[in-house]
Amino acid sequence: MNEPFTLTLPVAQAELPLLLDSPHSGNEFPAGFRSIASREALLTAWDAHVEELWSGAVEHGASLLQANFPRVVIDPNRAGNGIDPELLAQPWPAAWDPIAPSAYSQRGMGLIRRYILPGQPMYLHPLSPDEIRKRIETLYAPYHLALHTRLQALRDRYGRAWHINCNSMKSAGNAMNVDAGRSRPDFVVSDAEGKSSDSGFGDQIVEVLSGMGYSVQRNDPYKGGYIVRHYGNPVNGINSIQIEINRRRYFDEARFVKSAEFSSLRQNLTVLSSRLAAMIRRELGGECQ
Repeated sequence: MNEPFTLTLPVAQAELPLLLDSPHSGNEFPAGFRSIASREALLTAWDAHVEELWSGAVEHGASLLQANFPRVVIDPNRAGNGIDPELLAQPWPAAWDPIAPSAYSQRGMGLIRRYILPGQPMYLHPLSPDEIRKRIETLYAPYHLALHTRLQALRDRYGRAWHINCNSMKSAGNAMNVDAGRSRPDFVVSDAEGKSSDSGFGDQIVEVLSGMGYSVQRNDPYKGGYIVRHYGNPVNGINSIQIEINRRRYFDEARFVKSAEFSSLRQNLTVLSSRLAAMIRRELGGECQ
């Protein structure tokens, strides 16, 4: 791995204060990473090709940030202190920032996973605090610095900024998920139940996707993860939305390859991006012409 992330910028003349980030589409494992999970099991956590599905947004003025490392190494959409104590080979040093295990950590899928699938561990042995801290400093922190820096730069330049956290989801929840056994819609659009964005941004996304014939749910089963809750601040002009795409709409989940629907979904997401770009231009008046 050369860099932990890739940031693609629009041409200057087309720039809009719209940032997309894909925290789980990376598939480059860092040197030295070892897991007892099979390759196939590891791939079940991969948001396969999500950055490619959204790449057309750059043509309409968006910036696109993507992680190059896999979420199974460390998950950018978890709090940096959400460390599972059962993963630790030794106690977390008292001199370091304290850990704060989350509900995700308790289910074995916190900042660093304990399980890849229900009952299937990631590691033969616990990890040292030094190993976990290394992953935070070399992968997690650079990704969040890039996300914060770009989002803040757009907010400062235009007075407001819009952000989409781009993800994919399995077609049905498993025993580690809150919706275990339930079939999922084509899209889930989440705004932390109104806390991470004004309602108009999410309304526009739902309207366009529903008009294309997709089934869309709001804040169910996903209400919005760490990234939108941490960066979304509509009172201060940052509107942050999480979008989950059902993999069955573009991906063969058994063979881990693109399906015949991939191209049409990519085209539809490019259309959605163009509609959002038009909305942002209306919101900002002549500032982005």
